[in-house]
Amino acid sequence: MTSRSDADVEELTVKAARVHRSLTQLRGRATSIDGHVTIEVSIDGRITAMVVSQWFSRLSSDAASAVIVRTHSDALADAEAAASAVRRELTGDYRVARIVDRVAAEGPSLHVDNKWTDDRKSIYDKW
Repeated sequence: MTSRSDADVEELTVKAARVHRSLTQLRGRATSIDGHVTIEVSIDGRITAMVVSQWFSRLSSDAASAVIVRTHSDALADAEAAASAVRRELTGDYRVARIVDRVAAEGPSLHVDNKWTDDRKSIYDKW
C-alpha cells in the first residue's frame, strides 16, 4: 500500500513533468507594428521562426535592427505570459507552496560549483 506522502510525491512528479513538457513546447509570437517582421521564440528566448516581408530590406540597418529587437522582446513577453499561466498549475498547489516556503527559509546554500547561492529567490524566478 502506498502512503499518502508517496502518493503526493508521485502526483507532484507527474504534474511537474507535465508543466516542464508544456514549457519546453511553449512558443511566444509577435509581429512588428509595421507588419514587416514576425518572430516566434521559445521560453528561453531563442528565435524558432522569423518571417520578414519583402519591404523589410528597404529599412536601414539601424531601423531593421530596432524592429527585430523590439519584435523579439514582444515575442519573449508573450512567451513569458504564457509560461506564467502554465506554471500556475504548480505554483497554485498548496504542497508546492509549502516546499518553496521551506526551501526559502533555509537561506543560502553551497551548490555543486562551490558558489554560495541565495535560494530565497523564488525557484519560479529561476526558470
